[in-house]
Amino acid sequence: LDGEDWCRLLIAQPQFADKCDWSLLDGYDWSCLVSEQPQFADKCDWSLLDGYDWSCLLSEQPQFADKCDWSLLDGEDWCRLLIAQPQFADQCDWSLLDGEDWCMLLIEQPQFADQCDWSKLDGGAWDWLLSNQPQFADKRKS
Repeated sequence: LDGEDWCRLLIAQPQFADKCDWSLLDGYDWSCLVSEQPQFADKCDWSLLDGYDWSCLLSEQPQFADKCDWSLLDGEDWCRLLIAQPQFADQCDWSLLDGEDWCMLLIEQPQFADQCDWSKLDGGAWDWLLSNQPQFADKRKS
């Protein structure tokens, strides 16, 4: 079994944990496993997780935020995380979000509009955003 196999097996059948070679799991495997079976967090090598892995894990299990290296998250990771867990906004480097990230975030969490750099949105992003959140029409410069 490789790391992905172990991940799938332990999500479905955690009683096999005593047989697992934990060193086979990569960051994505850990993110998936701990998201579904948080009791394995004590076995996790947190240093293996990248920004995507952290955004996925914290979206499901925010109690592990104290383990996160926030500098690993890019704009897309922040967008994903803040849609699911807006309480992490105080950790966010807003400058990392691009126009598409802002569009997706504001559709789901419009309360972050005061942080938005509106100049990052292009025509397609504006169309998408205003179709879902028309109250931002006054933010668009002609």
